[in-house]
Amino acid sequence: MEIPRSMITVVGSVREIWRYPVSSLTGESLVRAMIMKTGVAGDRTHALFEANSSNIVSPPTSKKWNMAPRLAARVGDTGIIQISSDGRLWRAFDDPSMLDELEAIFGTRMELKRYGTQVGDAIAKPRYAMQPVHLLSRQSLDDLQAGLPDSQIDVRRFRPNIVVDLPDLAGASPEDNLLGKDFSIGALRLRGTVRCGRCAFTTLAQQGVPEDRSVLRALIKDFEKNFGIYCEVLEPGEIAVGDALSTSVAPEPQRPIVIVGAGQAGAMTAKALRDLGSTQSIRIFGEERHAPYERPPLSKGGDEGKGGSIGPSYVLTADQIEELNIDLNLNSRVVAVHRQTHEIETQDGERHRYARLVLATGGSPRTLRGLERGHGRVHVIRTIEDAANLTRSLQPGCTLCVLGSGWLGLEIAAAARKRLCDVTLFGREDRVLARMIPREVADYVAARHLVEGVKLRLGEVPTFKERPDHIDVTTASGLERAEHLVLAIGISPNDHLARAAGLNVAGGVVTDESGATSDPDIFAVGDVARQQRPGYPKGICVESWHNANEQPYSAARAMLSLPAEPLAPARFWSSQYDMMIQIAGFPNANAQAVRHEGDGWPFWDFGGFAVGINRSKEVHRFASQLALGNLEAPTRVQVSSKASAQRKGPAEGVDIGPVDAFPESEITRLEIDQLGAVAIVQIDQRYFAVNDRCPHAEASLSEGFIERDKIVCPVHFAEFDLQTGNPSNEPAGCGRLACYTVERRDDHLFLFF
Repeated sequence: MEIPRSMITVVGSVREIWRYPVSSLTGESLVRAMIMKTGVAGDRTHALFEANSSNIVSPPTSKKWNMAPRLAARVGDTGIIQISSDGRLWRAFDDPSMLDELEAIFGTRMELKRYGTQVGDAIAKPRYAMQPVHLLSRQSLDDLQAGLPDSQIDVRRFRPNIVVDLPDLAGASPEDNLLGKDFSIGALRLRGTVRCGRCAFTTLAQQGVPEDRSVLRALIKDFEKNFGIYCEVLEPGEIAVGDALSTSVAPEPQRPIVIVGAGQAGAMTAKALRDLGSTQSIRIFGEERHAPYERPPLSKGGDEGKGGSIGPSYVLTADQIEELNIDLNLNSRVVAVHRQTHEIETQDGERHRYARLVLATGGSPRTLRGLERGHGRVHVIRTIEDAANLTRSLQPGCTLCVLGSGWLGLEIAAAARKRLCDVTLFGREDRVLARMIPREVADYVAARHLVEGVKLRLGEVPTFKERPDHIDVTTASGLERAEHLVLAIGISPNDHLARAAGLNVAGGVVTDESGATSDPDIFAVGDVARQQRPGYPKGICVESWHNANEQPYSAARAMLSLPAEPLAPARFWSSQYDMMIQIAGFPNANAQAVRHEGDGWPFWDFGGFAVGINRSKEVHRFASQLALGNLEAPTRVQVSSKASAQRKGPAEGVDIGPVDAFPESEITRLEIDQLGAVAIVQIDQRYFAVNDRCPHAEASLSEGFIERDKIVCPVHFAEFDLQTGNPSNEPAGCGRLACYTVERRDDHLFLFF
């Protein structure tokens, strides 16, 4: 039926027109063509047949015919079909020299026959039912080329009649939108019927195009073996290169940015996109039932000494998710990525389209095969539920084995000792943190664990067996028992979606510095990303809180085509007992310290990186200098000891002590009745008081440091204005810091709240 003109929309244009006079042979590029009910005039009217058997030439069904695509055919000025083997010398098909050359190529005498005429004892007919018109988009060709950067993606591999540019239709293969739809090119009216299935013909060598078997593999993997569409002719007409393609198919609204993974990196990517000005729809899909939360506090946090639970720090609150206009889909596992159609598929079979896709799928804890028997005595730490299960098990007097002498194993050992558990830690190497930090730092950390009562069994890996009421631990010395076992032996990147989708994967999804993968419309961030970093030619997976916060901004800038910013130095931290261990830069386990400050809590400068224990200010300054390429030693900061205070009443204020008890630029921690811990600071005879607890983390601000008129959190380096409490450089979910009034009366200070 006739489509009302008011519904017609121009969505593209004709880029190329092709005619193939002889089946299986390369054809000729046309500037204009008449399209009949049967297709392009003069298209696929003839075929080559074996003279002595009447077999049709049909590559790639037989290797002897695979030379056919290297030949080209065209219709000469007199209407006679001409053939060329080099694209330069053209001869009529019945020219004796041409017949001799064909015989030399195929090893048998050949003849050219028009379909429908007699050939031997039969009528010449094609080996498959031909469709009138084959249409292919430049977008499909470009998408295939992006996935095969080293291949020659030439239009002749695919034998289309019409190549179109469809910038206003959605998808990597926008011609699929024309299936079942009527559309026009000038006076010609077509209707898309079916997708064009592909075979090994696409891999064969042609004039100037080499054989390439990777083409068909990519078509099978990324395009479901379809490439382009077939069309029926509703009304014949003449078309020309440059003609507009019009249809009633409306341009699709802008597709959303889809983020797979509702953890810290995924949520921070959504926040970064909004912070940088994106108004595009954002959808997050996460397997868990919880709003995005940070992983590190699961092993670092909690009131262990009092038997409290280990709770999460949420990256985005419900109010923030609503304010940022983010569509959060929880309990929704993504099972496949369909790159050809720019869709993801969830476990319920639903497909969801994307413009850009971000993989923030994190990692899964490594386990020991066949160990667990369902008795709840073998633990890993990755989710809120994991942490809750372990917390319930860590009762005073509990015997616990920890397998793994890395950061996670040591953090769990420290948390368990604070809960008065009997802890034995096994490690494969002869020292803790053997692959992570230099020996002198590792030895310092190990010594503290020994003082705290952890039994370190290094260079020893026992076998374990879970029993209903205990764990069997078999060592070289014999059989031992434990009530619970924690496996802290690292994580494996959740890169299965990327691998199945054909992305470049090598122990994580391979990305550039911005997080872009081998598909320009797909990014990877967080633990799953193997990033390109200076000094790491094979890339590196950076498993840290800092990376999960910083890399999303690099990815967001790339997705929004904003200028890239210099990469911030890597940072890592670990909380064990009263030690806040912080690292700036990528550590090298074999490095030698160029400077070591051992007065009080230690600080090590290894040149390219630094490690500090309760030396947040030095680490922060080192990171700043590292970013500038200036590695001069940072100055030290002193933190005063706790003071005491006596409450006098809110009306007259609280006398918090004499003025000289609060030295310049130092932080003093006070305990105030009905208020709790407060941090007091003097700067140029100005006095400030703030809540000692960081609004974002279980951290004491009195253990931080002062930068200008701001107090800096020692954990996440959030900065808070001492007058207003407003945060800067803060992580997601960090609120305003509570501030109080301090007045000087004679030689004493009074606090009002």
